[in-house]
Amino acid sequence: MTKQFTRRSLLQLGALTAAAPTTLAITSTSASASTAHTGGTGGAGGAGRGPVEPFALDRVALHDGIFRQKRDRMLNYARNYPGTGGVLDGPDRMLHLFRANAGLPAPATWPGGWDTPNHLLRGHFTGHYLTMLSQSYAATGEEIFLEKLDYLVEELGKCQRALDARAVGRVAGRSGKAVRLSDPHPNQYVSLPERILDGVTDVTFAVWVRLAATQSNARIFHFGAGTNSYLSLSPWVSANMGPRFVITTGGSGNEQRVDGASNAIPVGEWAHVTVVVSATEAVGRLYVDGTQVGEGAIGLTPADLGPAANNWIGRSSSLNDPYLNASVDDFRIYHRALTAAEVQALATADPAAQPPAPTDLVAWYRFEEEGETAADHSGNDRAATIVGTSYPGYLAAFPEGQFSRLEPPTLRPNSGANAVWAPWYTCHKIMRGLLNAYHLTGNEDALEIVFRMGDWAHQRLSRYDQTQLDQMWNIYSAGEAGSMNEVMAELSALARNRDAKARYLRTAEAFTFTTLFDASIEDRDVLDGRHANQYMAPNIGYLRIFEQTGAEEYHTAAKNFWGMVVPHRTFSNGGAGRSEHFGVRGVITSGFTSNSDPRHAETCCAYNMLRLTRNLFFHDQDPAYMDFYEKALHNQILSSRRDVDSVTATEVTYHQNMWPGRSRQIGSFVEYSRYGGNGSCCNGTGLESHTKYQESIYFRSADESTLYVNLFIASTLTWPGRGFVLTQETRYPTEGATRLRFDRGSGRLKVKLRVPSWAVQGYTVRVNGVRQRLTAAPGSYVTVDRRWSRGDTIDISMPFSFRVEKALNDKSVQSILYGPTLMVVRDATPSYREFSFYADLKLDGDLAAAIAPTTVPMHFTTHGYTLAPYYESDPVPGQFNAYHPYVKRVEPEVVFGSHATGVPNDALRDEAGETFLDRVWEAAPFRNHGHFVQRVAQVSGEWLRAGRHTEAQRKAVLVAAARSAGDLRP
Repeated sequence: MTKQFTRRSLLQLGALTAAAPTTLAITSTSASASTAHTGGTGGAGGAGRGPVEPFALDRVALHDGIFRQKRDRMLNYARNYPGTGGVLDGPDRMLHLFRANAGLPAPATWPGGWDTPNHLLRGHFTGHYLTMLSQSYAATGEEIFLEKLDYLVEELGKCQRALDARAVGRVAGRSGKAVRLSDPHPNQYVSLPERILDGVTDVTFAVWVRLAATQSNARIFHFGAGTNSYLSLSPWVSANMGPRFVITTGGSGNEQRVDGASNAIPVGEWAHVTVVVSATEAVGRLYVDGTQVGEGAIGLTPADLGPAANNWIGRSSSLNDPYLNASVDDFRIYHRALTAAEVQALATADPAAQPPAPTDLVAWYRFEEEGETAADHSGNDRAATIVGTSYPGYLAAFPEGQFSRLEPPTLRPNSGANAVWAPWYTCHKIMRGLLNAYHLTGNEDALEIVFRMGDWAHQRLSRYDQTQLDQMWNIYSAGEAGSMNEVMAELSALARNRDAKARYLRTAEAFTFTTLFDASIEDRDVLDGRHANQYMAPNIGYLRIFEQTGAEEYHTAAKNFWGMVVPHRTFSNGGAGRSEHFGVRGVITSGFTSNSDPRHAETCCAYNMLRLTRNLFFHDQDPAYMDFYEKALHNQILSSRRDVDSVTATEVTYHQNMWPGRSRQIGSFVEYSRYGGNGSCCNGTGLESHTKYQESIYFRSADESTLYVNLFIASTLTWPGRGFVLTQETRYPTEGATRLRFDRGSGRLKVKLRVPSWAVQGYTVRVNGVRQRLTAAPGSYVTVDRRWSRGDTIDISMPFSFRVEKALNDKSVQSILYGPTLMVVRDATPSYREFSFYADLKLDGDLAAAIAPTTVPMHFTTHGYTLAPYYESDPVPGQFNAYHPYVKRVEPEVVFGSHATGVPNDALRDEAGETFLDRVWEAAPFRNHGHFVQRVAQVSGEWLRAGRHTEAQRKAVLVAAARSAGDLRP
């Protein structure tokens, strides 16, 4: 570990200062000085070049409350996973697949779920684990987290160096050199020239092959003019069956075949394989090591296929077929049918000693040359291309060839036994985790590893133009690249020379998917049906590029994208998407009461939207950003962590069911433990989310003249640059009040206090007990500007009230909220519960008139049902509470208290879907009854002019409103 003692001493000193006054500008990491210029840690904090910046995680300490309770459960997991007692057992699990991929000894096992051998997203969980350890250390200063992290970084460095030492060029062949195809070697297959078999009738294919495995339906070679017109040779068709040569112009059902003797081509040994097709004899023959092993009637010739464009050594055209896992040498195509004696001679002769006559050959590939080009030794100038290139600096838990499969010309990911879903997504998680280790703990080795990964990424992507890049990023879902543009832009800021800065920045820009990027700049919504995370995460990187370049279009794209999601695709818990995809703009409740897919509000979506929202706020202090931030953090993220202790599973939800009467168990899947409770994407982001709650409570202006208080979470802020230590004392979210106390420091400071949009019952601020004259409009900030001294206090009162949030597409479908908290109806009936409230309302408009408290904090009753906070997450093992996030609002008649009118309410709605009573009560609270009657008269006049009410109905409404004074008095 580079300068470990110095680093640890610095970090421990920095952690201690979080609890003690200081005037020293002690930083928490050796990288902190650059954080404000790089966009910070992304996953764990950091700022852009906006006018507002965050505080390092170790500057904000959580106190008792729901956030700390959830956080501490994840810290317990971080200390003890996987529960086997060894401090390094968890890191060893995270390293297992990396070590195996690098050819190193790999003790222990793997995390599980999607992080298993030969499957899905292996390696991504390790990246999240790095971030969790970094954040946990920054928040607590506990040595155990640093010990795990340092070990993990050191061992990943060994894996990277081992991968650099791979033999990625040619390998030893039957004679001279050969090309190694398929995983674990980067080379995937050989692409032969188009129309190479035009006009060929009699033909002989001869090749030396050394199979590395028994593979059903792999191809030694394939030539095709489409899905129905092709010829190919498979070494194995199924267990104990193969080889097989086929040719067809009518699809698989009309194949003409030559089957060889079972197991004719050995595994692990060089074998010479020859296919001869004689048009004159209408026969095909198959030879292995010079001996005929099969013969069959073949009436077709290569010329019959038509203009063949898909010509390969080592793959077929089917997405279901694996790539050939073998070494290949001396591949020849003759435009005549060789005799048995000639085939025998080929199988025994040294190809270099007896070269064929050039006039006999269509093409001849010997693979003696390094590089991507396979020269044509026939003299016919038909050079082939070896698809799959390796570069130094690679680090992953899967072979590098997975990237080649995604890239042009293949554009065919997710195929084969070793497939992964989204290789660049996984790469981002690892790079992000290493950068967080550097930013949050000063681990300089982690930075060196990620620099080398950045060089590798640049070499891979600099080969492609924007059209080719767009092809990759538009592939579902393998084109999902996480926020690779974010980490590359950060590397640009951290780079030590101008060339490297430019190189990394160009690579960051390469992750721009222009179709969606251009639409976002134009504020043109094309999100319907798109994979949510695939297009959320790059917007975080767009802001990083904007910070590095000043190119305003990147800021515009990210800002407009956010506006397409919030509120138009956002549930009342702050989440978005169904089955990981965006729906139609403005349609929130589609399929809620049908048998359609119940998997809503993927937790990763909330994670990414919070990151995007936070970073947008750095540049534009729009209070709407923090309103959404609180909503999603306080509801979806808090609720995503189950209220039980575990050191073996993250206990984080994958999806959160928004259907009525369902639970966090969907079918047979418990969403906390879907895919084993470790290894899924949301298990990974959950490691991060629940160890960084403090990151957005407070922000500061870049000139340190202003403090933003964004969230009301019990905590202490230590601000070395100003010498302040402030403590926030609150029982939020069970109480709508908080106190800020200056424990240390003095000086002039503007304190901007957030006024939540839900604070409609008033918002008062007292400084040292004296009420301040402030205009506190819901959804804004108020500023207290003065000289502060030790002991000064700011008391904020923002009384909670019950309110509803209406689904955009159906205003009668509503959620009930209490302050910031989504309140759910506890009930297992799989259909909407119907509630009526208007007859019970008082002038303050608070639904509390129809809702009664219970003896359990934050639990209420209404209409015979229990209302409970959404963030309460199944605290009893084995039990999963059914709930209704949405209810059906039924208000059939215009009534004011006990005064009926006979005028229909629900049946008459305006162009926005609002009823008459909706429009009246949206103006609450009312100063007095006269104010209320004025509002009724105003709306009834609009309803009359629009033809929704008759004169008689309007009169009935006004009379009832006038008579309701006694009923509406609080």
